[in-house]
Amino acid sequence: MRMKNLMLVLVAIFLSASAAIAQERGNRQGPGQNRTPEERAKAEVERLNTALSLDQSQRDSIYTYSLQQSTAQQALFQQGDGDRDKRIEKMRSFREKYDTKLKSILTEEQIKKYEEIQKERSQRRSSRN
Repeated sequence: MRMKNLMLVLVAIFLSASAAIAQERGNRQGPGQNRTPEERAKAEVERLNTALSLDQSQRDSIYTYSLQQSTAQQALFQQGDGDRDKRIEKMRSFREKYDTKLKSILTEEQIKKYEEIQKERSQRRSSRN
């Protein structure tokens, strides 16, 4: 009887540990996964300001446009129409529009630096995949 109780306790401990590990993995999603559009827009402005030394007008313009984009992207994901390829294409379109708008706000020097940053990010993404 003692052996049976010991086995039950061990199984319970194992299941609890497995659940805790799974929960922790779920919490380690990529940055921005559970953020509101406002939080994502603010984080984007902070990231760009750090990298490009934006002035206040640029920060305000980028925040406004980034908020619009984040809200549209969130709506796209909440639709969940099931067509993954279509959503990926829309996200690509959002990114291209965002880059175009962003470049219209930045100075020539900032655009060059932004393009370098984008190239580095792309290379890091490629190396992870």
